[in-house]
Amino acid sequence: MRHKSWLFGLLLLGCAFWLTATLRAQDDCENPLAASVTTLGTSGITGDASLCIDERATGASMGVQGLVPGNAYTLWFVVFDNPANCGNYAGGTPGVCTGSDAILPSANPQGVFGRMNGVIARNSGSASLAGHFSNLRLSHGAIVWLLMFGHGPAITTDNRELARQLLTPQKPALGAPGLGAVGDTTQGGGVALAVFNIP
Repeated sequence: MRHKSWLFGLLLLGCAFWLTATLRAQDDCENPLAASVTTLGTSGITGDASLCIDERATGASMGVQGLVPGNAYTLWFVVFDNPANCGNYAGGTPGVCTGSDAILPSANPQGVFGRMNGVIARNSGSASLAGHFSNLRLSHGAIVWLLMFGHGPAITTDNRELARQLLTPQKPALGAPGLGAVGDTTQGGGVALAVFNIP
């Protein structure tokens, strides 16, 4: 009997922790920033995205339609902490952030990026991707991109190359071989974008 009481108490404690965490997550995302997902190039991908920021964490999600079934996609979180510093390179427009600001100047680019998620598109052509970053701080006036990369048909016969499709941007210009191996069958490229201005 004592064993059953102990198990019941443990179950109640677990439920209390789960409920607290669930309510906390709801509180965190009570007033998320929202943005539309726009097509890059001819991908035809559309959808909606949200960004939730608090003192301890930043959460982001993107729901999209128009993916090519069987293709691999990755989602990247890009931060331009001070957009006024963007575009200060040959051919850039001062104050306008572009993908070049994530790699130029190579010694200290304005953009900082990291992988959020990766997926092989289902037959429906839709997907929901999300990421959570503990202790990430976003400055007032910063710009955040949720940038989706397309990687072509998922290479399911080669686990190493599939890992590159789902874990890296596959852009050697960003840093070969870690962020893109020249010998990969496919190279990644932007297919959809959501932009947030941090108040």
